[in-house]
Amino acid sequence: MSERISLFLDKLEGNPENLLNRFSLAQAYFEDGDYDEAIVHLTICTNKRSDWMIASLLLGKALIESGQKKEACIPLRQTIVLARDQGHEDPEQEAALLLAECT
Repeated sequence: MSERISLFLDKLEGNPENLLNRFSLAQAYFEDGDYDEAIVHLTICTNKRSDWMIASLLLGKALIESGQKKEACIPLRQTIVLARDQGHEDPEQEAALLLAECT
């Protein structure tokens, strides 16, 4: 387990409702290649904040990396909608490219 994962696990244990710490933990898991754990925490983040574009994008990426391409379509489509609504072209383009890989 990486030092970064340990750090955010400790922070999350002290405050399980802190979504920023949960997202940072998910990022650490993703970077460590533990996509299943990343998916667990990103799903919580996106369920609690449906407007969280970057969490939705990272969830789509984690699902792809874990071999769940079909399941990745939902958060990737959500990312595209959110990116358009929030005026973010780069995440929209990235999500569209990833979505094309899934279909």
